[in-house]
Amino acid sequence: MKLVIGLCGRIGSGKTIVSEYLHKNYSASQRRFSQILMDILDRLYLPHDREYLQKFGAALRNSIGPDVIVNAFEKDIANEKNRIVVIDGIRYPNEVELLRKFENNILIYINAPAKIRYERCKIRGEKGEQDITFEEFMESENRETERRIDEIGDIADYKIDNTGAINELYGGIKEIMKARKILL
Repeated sequence: MKLVIGLCGRIGSGKTIVSEYLHKNYSASQRRFSQILMDILDRLYLPHDREYLQKFGAALRNSIGPDVIVNAFEKDIANEKNRIVVIDGIRYPNEVELLRKFENNILIYINAPAKIRYERCKIRGEKGEQDITFEEFMESENRETERRIDEIGDIADYKIDNTGAINELYGGIKEIMKARKILL
């Protein structure tokens, strides 16, 4: 039976690092809700800046319906052949509902203080973040796409504090997988 793991957390909390770890060590297939948006932005020759992703996602949900991306994503996951699928970036209640539709699922909330997450974003330089100021970073945390993350974290099956060394983060994931009887 397919295991679907959803990762939730604020910008720079460590979701992608966890997704990559699960891919490398457990052969998990990696998926992101934002990939659908990135595919369309590519077609429009627009950069994958966080602002474009947030605004475009909100525009699609507002104009076509709140489940437009979720419905497409559900089909992608259902067609996935891997026995483990990890979803990087659950942000809305309907995305949690999608996760819970799969009989074997886990929701993991990853957290870290804003200053640490900001520094990580500057270093990784993804989605136009290399030149962002702390004030701009904090503004992005208040955008529509980020507002429900803590609420979703409250209902997560597991919570990981990602303020320590990367090996501590990996250790937390290993413990979760071991608890679910998924071994390396």
